[in-house]
Amino acid sequence: MGLFVCLLKFILKILIYFAVFVSVILLIPNLPPYSKFTAIKLEPTQPRSGVLAPNAALNNADKLFTNKLIGPESFLIYNGELYTGLATGEVVKISPGGHITFVTKIGQPCTGLSQEHICGRPLGLEIDEKNNILYVADAYYGIWKVNLKNDKKQLLVLPNEAIDDRYPKIFNDIALDKSGNLYWTHSSSDYDLKDGAMTPLSDPSGRLSFYNSKTNRSNVLVDDLWFPNGVVLSPDSQFVLVSESNRYRLLKYYINGPKKGKTETFAAGLPGIPDNLKVLPDGSGVIVSLYVAFDDENPLLSRTLAATPLARKFLARLIRMIEIPFEFLNEQYPHVILEEIVYKIGHFSSLSGILPQSSGILQLNWDGEIIASYFNTDKSIGTVSDAIVYNDKLYIGSPHSSYIGSVPVPPLLKNAFSKARTGAAATNNAEVKRAQPKVESAPTTKNVKKPETEKVKVAEKIDVPKPAVQKPIAKQPNVGSQQIKKESSKTEKVEVKPNKQEAVVKPKPVETKPIKQETASVPKPVETKPIKEETKPKKVETKPIKEESKPKPVETKPNKKETEAKSKPAESKPIKQESLTKAKTVEPESSKKETKSVPVDPKSTAPKQQTVPQKGTDTVNSKSEPKPVQGKETPSKKSKESDIKQNVVQPEPVKAAKVEKPEVKPSQSKTDKIKVKTPTEPQKPVPDQIPVKEEIPSDRVQPAKETLKVIKKNGPVEIPNPN
Repeated sequence: MGLFVCLLKFILKILIYFAVFVSVILLIPNLPPYSKFTAIKLEPTQPRSGVLAPNAALNNADKLFTNKLIGPESFLIYNGELYTGLATGEVVKISPGGHITFVTKIGQPCTGLSQEHICGRPLGLEIDEKNNILYVADAYYGIWKVNLKNDKKQLLVLPNEAIDDRYPKIFNDIALDKSGNLYWTHSSSDYDLKDGAMTPLSDPSGRLSFYNSKTNRSNVLVDDLWFPNGVVLSPDSQFVLVSESNRYRLLKYYINGPKKGKTETFAAGLPGIPDNLKVLPDGSGVIVSLYVAFDDENPLLSRTLAATPLARKFLARLIRMIEIPFEFLNEQYPHVILEEIVYKIGHFSSLSGILPQSSGILQLNWDGEIIASYFNTDKSIGTVSDAIVYNDKLYIGSPHSSYIGSVPVPPLLKNAFSKARTGAAATNNAEVKRAQPKVESAPTTKNVKKPETEKVKVAEKIDVPKPAVQKPIAKQPNVGSQQIKKESSKTEKVEVKPNKQEAVVKPKPVETKPIKQETASVPKPVETKPIKEETKPKKVETKPIKEESKPKPVETKPNKKETEAKSKPAESKPIKQESLTKAKTVEPESSKKETKSVPVDPKSTAPKQQTVPQKGTDTVNSKSEPKPVQGKETPSKKSKESDIKQNVVQPEPVKAAKVEKPEVKPSQSKTDKIKVKTPTEPQKPVPDQIPVKEEIPSDRVQPAKETLKVIKKNGPVEIPNPN
């Protein structure tokens, strides 16, 4: 008995303390929220039988665009694309292929959902198809007009401007008439959307208003609505339907006809919280989205509290008193955690745990009769704010989900939306089908014509730009291996030109140009032609071969030119030019050595010229051709042309030619051996260049009687000095 008595006393103490706490909260004056609390009578809920019988038509929903679309609230189809507003403040559109495109944003940049009042929250969407204008009702920023062509925005209804002594809050939905006027709802005059959970506890303070586009002013049509939500205009423009969420009914307000200005109940006792409304495309009725559906087994707490104002007042003040300290701390010491706490306390999303886990859609005709109902009971969708048929699926939006729900279209809704598809959509599909064969035929004809025109253009370019290529080349006299490569890259685009030019022009001007390439100091050289010839076989070997085979009397290849150039006596002139240019660039000692070698070698070098090009030792001749011997300048042409090839690939043999200038003077047999053995040397020029440079100063310092070193494939070899 003692334990039971102690337990009873403990329970009584708790009840007394709780009663004192409740009485203090209820009796203290001027505690927020500053709203009225009166008893409200509601119509009885329609029985869940017949068309309202429980079903699972919306179960097993597919989740589309998961984590890409946060809180899709309402839907609108325009030009075959689906428009929706997000909890992050953006309005986006979805293409039939599933591509998401940004359309506009009314609010400011923000960091997350807890800053919803900064981000903005577009709830209602309407579009003027003729003028390509989008109307957006943002819960925090008012009603805006957006030009879809240039994204210019115009504020139509200000959130900080009072209408009939009250400021509109929670701008919710809009309906556009034929004259460009708007019927719009704001759900509360006491709370913002971030404190929307307080609206079911307080007395009604929402309104249905009318915006006149000519006067740019709004006036109130229906006052004291308990969270008015979706609004639509009848097809005959005789009345407006408004969903009154916290009264679980639909209202009809007449805007034309004998009942103009009167309000009556369109449908009452709905088994859920009505949210957005949507007129069926065939004009047969309207779709009502049920944010939450309830029944006798799963009652709704806010409905039972409607007739108990003191209980609602206590809960509203209690929630507000818990929220105020966190708001104060967040103002003094802003922090993400404090901001998140304030957001969760008053937002609708915090009520998800105490709400029935069911939602649905109702289909009504224009007489207010429920034709069909569709419910979701497996929590695959959650709350439902709007629904529309798109891509042969029923798309379902939810303000607190991170996806769009998708289910097969029920038969009645499919028939209602069929007219819209057979109308504009069908014509669009027909136009697309007509356009597709045109697109397919166009590329086929283009592909056939392009190669023919290109061939003609190439043939024209082959003959015309020949002198144009030579002139810019002659302007650059001092051309190194790097510059030659650049010129070769430029000339690679027109590879056939030089070959045909050679066929038209005799080889005499062609031969003088590669000779000038050796003399880097002469301002008149045209070095690119041999380069072109050499670079051509690398990329397109067949073209130069064919061109060379045609003009047999005038052979364009560097090897054939070398053989012809050696046999012709007219080649002595470019040789003298070479010696002169070399003497200018080379030091005086080297020039003296060259003059000494002139009487010795001209006779001996003549037979060598014939043997060397046959064996392909043009690279070696470049070494033996240097300044001292004038008669060997004909092989130097060959070597220089080959050196140009090597300059494109291996620039080494040009440097090696400087060392072998004095070595050409000894007996012909030795030089012949050198020429025969060194054709492979250009492949390994890097190690040869270093010792060659070192021997030049040694020739100047040491007496001329000492032996000289010659670099061969097997290594350096000493030979007697002719001096």
